[in-house]
Amino acid sequence: MKINLLLILCFCSINIFCQNINPSAVFARTCYNKQECFSFNDNGASFLFYNQESHEFTVIVDFNILKIGNDTLDKWLEDLSGTKLVFKGVLNSENLLILSQHNSKSITVNGTISFNEISTSHSIELTMFELSDKGLLYRNNEQDYYDRLKANLQFSFYPKEFSLHKKEHHLKKTITVLIYNGYINKTSPLTEKLQN
Repeated sequence: MKINLLLILCFCSINIFCQNINPSAVFARTCYNKQECFSFNDNGASFLFYNQESHEFTVIVDFNILKIGNDTLDKWLEDLSGTKLVFKGVLNSENLLILSQHNSKSITVNGTISFNEISTSHSIELTMFELSDKGLLYRNNEQDYYDRLKANLQFSFYPKEFSLHKKEHHLKKTITVLIYNGYINKTSPLTEKLQN
């Protein structure tokens, strides 16, 4: 009985702690065995963070969560699910939106992708836009400015860049990651935990 109560309290604490962190929808695709392979998740496979003080923009993608539970369809993801992909780049505050109705801005963010214990320089194409605080996609997480910002971004990489081609399925074709209607979260203590 005490153990059950303790587990319930821990679960509630985690939920409360995570309440202000919104995941972003992510789509990943490649070609494997001459077939187009893709996966989609909008519930915890990807997170976007921005640190206002250091101007660091962080993207976290967990390919393990992209698996749908079908061995055949998930086969290509096996080689990607050992570690999380983390992009870190500098996004200067002057590149953020000056909020006004229908405002958007496209930016190339230079940084580093760390994946499979290898880091390489990369750029991502980021489009930021404002949501109306009366719209369906708006979520009030008491992050002020960031509640109204959304992001679309895309980047691609070759498996060879991160030694993924040496793993069991020998992926060779470009892997493209697309995040759309992404929620930008303020960097928090949870940011570091989500990267591991």
